[in-house]
Amino acid sequence: MQDVAATDARQEQAAARQEQVRRLREEYPVFRVEDARAARGPSAVTLEFALSAGRMRFRPVVELSGLRPDEAARVDSPAARRLVRALAIVESFSYWKAFCSPVIEVALPAPGEAELAWWRSFWPGAMGEFFYRNGIDFTAPGFLDIRAARPAERACAAGRADPGRRAGEPPREAAGPGDEPARETGEAVPPLVLFSGGKDSLALTLAIRDGGASPADFLLYNPVPGQRALAGSLAAGGRMLVLRREILPELLALNEAGHPNGHTPFSAYLAIAAMLAGYLRGSRLAVAGNSRSDDEPNVESYLGRPVNHQWTKSYEFEAALRDYRDRWLPGAPVYSSPLRPVFELQIIASLAGDVDAYLRTASCNRTRGDGWCLSCAKCAWVFLATSALFGHETAIRKTGGDVFANPGLAGLFARMAGLGGPKPFECTGTQDEVRAAIRAVGEGRDPAGLPALTACLRSPAVTTARPLSALLADWGRDDLVPPELAGRIRRAVARGAAARLAAR
Repeated sequence: MQDVAATDARQEQAAARQEQVRRLREEYPVFRVEDARAARGPSAVTLEFALSAGRMRFRPVVELSGLRPDEAARVDSPAARRLVRALAIVESFSYWKAFCSPVIEVALPAPGEAELAWWRSFWPGAMGEFFYRNGIDFTAPGFLDIRAARPAERACAAGRADPGRRAGEPPREAAGPGDEPARETGEAVPPLVLFSGGKDSLALTLAIRDGGASPADFLLYNPVPGQRALAGSLAAGGRMLVLRREILPELLALNEAGHPNGHTPFSAYLAIAAMLAGYLRGSRLAVAGNSRSDDEPNVESYLGRPVNHQWTKSYEFEAALRDYRDRWLPGAPVYSSPLRPVFELQIIASLAGDVDAYLRTASCNRTRGDGWCLSCAKCAWVFLATSALFGHETAIRKTGGDVFANPGLAGLFARMAGLGGPKPFECTGTQDEVRAAIRAVGEGRDPAGLPALTACLRSPAVTTARPLSALLADWGRDDLVPPELAGRIRRAVARGAAARLAAR
């Protein structure tokens, strides 16, 4: 009876959400990206976006600091204006989701039809988790169109809709592709590392520096003290740029009032922000710690399409963004994930030579980089991977508790291993990685002594999982990895695999 009642309750909630979305779409038929301005200071650039839905107005502000005056001045260039426009479009999804309007209308000097078509191909994957968890049928005809404002509306907005235009300037015509080559400079500018303070960005930094003392530039997003300190210890004379952004209280109020809410393409936002920061800095590369593990969907199919919490970290997205950059962002740095060919377990293993630095990384989203909650999927995954690679005691040192001792997490580990229910909507290893790691942890131990893993350790899917040594020697597709970095990544991964074997 309880199961029947729970099913009925879910069906009622789904019906109520569908009715709410229908009413919102009628009330707010158009969501507008009205304006995107950039104001430069001596060491920073401030971006001001203007978004609207009906009578609702949103004015998000983003600050990028740590620039030199000549770097900040580049925000007025055609390439920078296009990057700012792209960032405004990505930002709009965080606010559009509260209304699910049938149209997103770009009222800036709008992209051309081919570029708009790229954005139409972007949103189904980028918003897939949001649709799935809210039970929204995004496949309905006319569900969402992204289009340019009509000529009369563009003329009305002409005095305020030039991305990069400062107050009081007349509107400017956008330059065409290829009008602005990348800046030539005598300064050797290192790759700009999108540094989260987690294990992936640490491993990426150490790999691209290849054990040397060459400097690294970092882009930090809303950094906490520990993140700043770790980046500072790795910079070796490089620069730290800081991106600060807050969700507006107007949106938080809509969330509290029960408007549709959920996951938005945050990693795409960071990717384009890193390209903008790298362009201003003069970087040739903007790099992130995304990996092969990010390609696995959480749900195999929802309305005919896989749902991947990490889609904007995936190979598919990165390839699409590379195409976008090549076609419409002349002079912008190449955005790349040099760790793309490897799994998360290989990334962590590559840190075997600097476990102390690894212990200072933070990944728990609930604590926002300040400690570990010890109950979410991210904590469970980091504890499992650390234990499999570096030992149980090291895992306890890292997180401050013994996750395996909690029988209440048995179901979570089962879902992570693909043994029942959807994969948790978190950034974790693949199901094969989880099984390999659980098998490695359980070797020579009584399953009953690991309450959180007992059921998994008795599953044939785990007992026959790929040996950890085989997984650590794997290598995936690397066609998006800059050739000058591919060898460094291979060496770091090989060192980690060898260190793990030597420690056994």
